[in-house]
Amino acid sequence: MSIVNKMDAMVTMDLRPLALGLIGTVTISVCHARPPVLNLYTFESSPYQVSARAGIGTTNVTGETVDTVNCAASQAGWSTRIRITPQNRAVHSLQRNLIDGYFAIDPSTELDTIAKRSNPVSLEKWYFFTTESAIELESARIGVVDGSNEKAWLEANGFDVFMSVSLPSQLPALLKRGRIDAAVMDKRAMTDLHDPDRSIVNNLHEHFIRYTPLYLYLSESFVANNPGFLPSFNQFIPGCMEGRITLSADEEAHVRTLAEKLFSKIDSALNLQQAIDEGPRMENLTDVLNFDSRWQALAPTKAPELAKAILELPGSRTLHAWKMAHREYVTEALLINDRGTLAAMSQLTSDYWQGDERKFTRVIENLEAGLSGRDAIYISDIRYDASTSRFQITVSAPVGPVSGNLPKGILALGLDIESALGHHDTE
Repeated sequence: MSIVNKMDAMVTMDLRPLALGLIGTVTISVCHARPPVLNLYTFESSPYQVSARAGIGTTNVTGETVDTVNCAASQAGWSTRIRITPQNRAVHSLQRNLIDGYFAIDPSTELDTIAKRSNPVSLEKWYFFTTESAIELESARIGVVDGSNEKAWLEANGFDVFMSVSLPSQLPALLKRGRIDAAVMDKRAMTDLHDPDRSIVNNLHEHFIRYTPLYLYLSESFVANNPGFLPSFNQFIPGCMEGRITLSADEEAHVRTLAEKLFSKIDSALNLQQAIDEGPRMENLTDVLNFDSRWQALAPTKAPELAKAILELPGSRTLHAWKMAHREYVTEALLINDRGTLAAMSQLTSDYWQGDERKFTRVIENLEAGLSGRDAIYISDIRYDASTSRFQITVSAPVGPVSGNLPKGILALGLDIESALGHHDTE
């Protein structure tokens, strides 16, 4: 072998370990780039969790709650593998740590002893559906889907389940034939039924039962091995749920009527314009943002000095007393000046500057659109408040006088949505 060939061979031999090392490094990097997989079970419930054929032997699970879970898991650094399975099998698998989690489940005493519950990943609206306008629940023959959240809740709350069925589509047919007097289902699930005879569903009467938060339960083994996942997942849920839970037209009309009564009552209890004048005011936005940063850094565990001063104002004391008198459904009362900063508050809030939030900006937009007074009320979508463990909405309205589409201030109320919709008299 010539010297040149020997040198080529030596170079080739010397480069082999380097090449293999580079390939190994690239392979490891690719592996590390792939997020870990969260193995989850759920159950069929359109439009929240729906199985769909994705190819030969392959099934995808899609739907609104699936989107929320995927979104929050992805932002927490995980991908998901979701499968549809019967509830009994899912609970069995969760007990034995054969899966990482199961959703979307009503709170369960049994599951709370074997798994860790997330913040809500979905919110359902449960109704009694009947063919008659009135219903006597004490004697009604109630039908429900076997193994459903609704059945577990009915049994836990002392209702007698007359008939359990395997498919949601069977319930309207049983109502039509008079086999049952009432069916319990989520409203969206009922209206989403693929029934060729829509007249059955369309002609049913609705009787609101409750808003029902549904959760992801994670196995004890998964939580022990991944202690940082659940706090991170919970942190991202609100953003992933935003805009998914909205009020129906009837619900919004009910909330608007209630809000108008509440605004009138608080206007009688407190001179709102005077309370705004007595509150602190900063003209410079830079100063506002600096104070807001310090405020957010301390709240809600500690009140900054500015917050303490606002809480001691007569306006804040009146708001607190009024809120406590209506605490069944009012969770918060805020008075905001035209600069978007707090002038009075019923309790410590998470931030000082409200000028970039919809409760402020949407009222201004309504005024600019030519609306005035109570017509300019803004009603938010439903959101989950982890600090109170309640689903809430915000309603806000201008406080006069209005000059150049800018009011003297804005009054904003937080309402517990389930209590608000179930409330028919503010006296």
